[in-house]
Amino acid sequence: MLEHPASAPPDDLKVKKAAPKKKKRGQEEVVVDAPFLAAQPLLSLLSEDVRAKICARMQHHTLARDEVIYEGPPLDEEFSPVYLVLYGDLAVYRTTRDLTTDTLREEVSNYISVGELYIQKLHSGEQTRRLQVRALCPARLLSFTYQELNYLLSKSQPFRDAVSEALRAVTRRQAKRFDDELQRDIAAFFVRERLTFARRVKIKRMDICIECDGCYDACRTRHGTDRLGASEVKYGITEIPSNCHNCVVPECIDKCKFGHITRHDQTGEIVISDNCVGCQACSKGCSFNAIQMHPVEALDLERYFPERDPEHKGKKIAQKCDNCSGYEDQACITACPTGAMFQVDGPDIFDYWEQFNVHKNPGFDAVVSPEDGANRARPWWAAFTLLNFILLSYESLTRVFAPQLCFGFLLHEWGLFSEPFDESKALNAGKTFGHTIGYIGTACMLVTQLYTVGKRFAPRFGSVQAWMEVHIWFGFLGFTYGFYHTAFSWREPVAVATFALFTVTILTGVVGRYLVFHVPRSQAGEDLALADVEARLQALNESIQQKFKDRRDGYTMMVRVDALRALQEQQALAGGAGAGGEGLGEEGGEGEEGGEGEEGAAPRGLKATLARLRRLVQGDKAHEEAIDALRAELGERVREGQADEVLRLMKEKARLARGASRAKWLSRALKSYKVFHVSIGHLTFAFLALHILKSLGLVGR
Repeated sequence: MLEHPASAPPDDLKVKKAAPKKKKRGQEEVVVDAPFLAAQPLLSLLSEDVRAKICARMQHHTLARDEVIYEGPPLDEEFSPVYLVLYGDLAVYRTTRDLTTDTLREEVSNYISVGELYIQKLHSGEQTRRLQVRALCPARLLSFTYQELNYLLSKSQPFRDAVSEALRAVTRRQAKRFDDELQRDIAAFFVRERLTFARRVKIKRMDICIECDGCYDACRTRHGTDRLGASEVKYGITEIPSNCHNCVVPECIDKCKFGHITRHDQTGEIVISDNCVGCQACSKGCSFNAIQMHPVEALDLERYFPERDPEHKGKKIAQKCDNCSGYEDQACITACPTGAMFQVDGPDIFDYWEQFNVHKNPGFDAVVSPEDGANRARPWWAAFTLLNFILLSYESLTRVFAPQLCFGFLLHEWGLFSEPFDESKALNAGKTFGHTIGYIGTACMLVTQLYTVGKRFAPRFGSVQAWMEVHIWFGFLGFTYGFYHTAFSWREPVAVATFALFTVTILTGVVGRYLVFHVPRSQAGEDLALADVEARLQALNESIQQKFKDRRDGYTMMVRVDALRALQEQQALAGGAGAGGEGLGEEGGEGEEGGEGEEGAAPRGLKATLARLRRLVQGDKAHEEAIDALRAELGERVREGQADEVLRLMKEKARLARGASRAKWLSRALKSYKVFHVSIGHLTFAFLALHILKSLGLVGR
């Protein structure tokens, strides 16, 4: 780390340099001379004489990922450091004092990219107590002082203009992204996750994702391995898969000693050769955990690795996303039925900040995914379905209650229907009207199955998103026509069973598409944003501990409450008997671990799910009763008159903790909708076929 003087300038006006670093093996020492400066676009605008004079005062730095080049309080402006980034990106952090709470807070100030300058005064204000400049990726830069920058500015107008433009780019970014109230946290997230130097980023909107795993299945089908990666990086309810970002500064290429990772000459995509030896150096070097190693014996080499040398002896092969190079589409994005998965170019990711803010503005129509093109047709589908429902309801109800107003009667009166309207059997499943709407309902149900075909042949015959819309809306239409086809007669067992199964199919589809994943995750800002919950828990802990005579007693009490909650949940999720706090010591350590172990497991079967939910509710009640039982002990340890307030805060803390810890478990538990929806759907078609055959007299009545 480079240390800068904190007070008086050096007599010779030269920058004090860091202790010389040990040169890494194979790393050439960079000589900062006039020709080197002339090769830099910004410095090439200076005259040759000026470059010759200044080169001795500039220092070249090669930084590893996360290496800090400066950390300390702001310096006097004249001698503060200036960094010109030659390669890679730098993150700037500042620690400021919050005057309202009188506490220190670290925040991301900005980032500095290639060709840009770090100047201290752009990031330092009156309340700034400390600055840190850190490499987001392997980086190279030149350092000199602000005084020397002013000298250069006075020597060349073109250089002055270029520096002004570079600084304007940094300040515009600062004002638009890092100072804007809506974008500040999102921009800081991008910097913390080192996405500033990504050439492409895949993004998954979890408020519209139905977790069908279609993206992963499509990736495995096309490439033989899962190249997409798990979604470990999250902001609210928006996720970024651990996927190759095709970095501007690719550490994986530098790590490979065999030259099996290169950039494609035409696309610029980072690709791994089929002859990878499986040394794992690239996998360990990737800062995004985007390269996975696969045993050779588990792969279909002939199909997925046709260029691999048969004599190759490597036992593993490295695989990563190559953006489906050689294909016209990206398998994972094409396969997504809701548009939840999409990709943006790295430099443009800041323009998609609203996609990361959906938990604050919930609703699948509030912030439209870039891949949800079917969204434009959704109002028309809704209007068409509603119109069908209104007309069908009008016809069916008027046939029963006002026959002379129904279309069947009117069309006969106008001479358009030759068959007279039979008021004695106005609504009958076995008559012309009943048969007609039954045929239409059956046709709608058959159309819903085109979704399976559409998924397979997308995008040649339309997007998967469009086929999903067809599947959903024709399902609603089929249900509406099927409902009135029953003529409200529930005597024939097969017909009743068919309609009942169809009803369950529709309900499970609605639950899966809109309720299970959309509604709960849309409330993430309040209920499921675990970061917010943890922040509230921390604040509650602090508030509770302050009310104790001895803060250590407050800490011990919080440990006991947390352990009690963990024990309750462990017993409920594992199927044990309810609760109480018997045997709970002040440490309570093992209960926490056991509780989380069971929490991650999804319940098996509907009966088990309901039983565990019942036990969870019972455990909640027992947990609060156990907290109430601490009242007498609290009276001795807390300040006078504070016992009731402490109990209230402890219950609030327990409620928040339960909600946070169960959110993931509940989400996994409810994923069983897919199994029910598909299975019941198949069973519905079997009963529908039997119903049709019975109606046609082809099977015994």
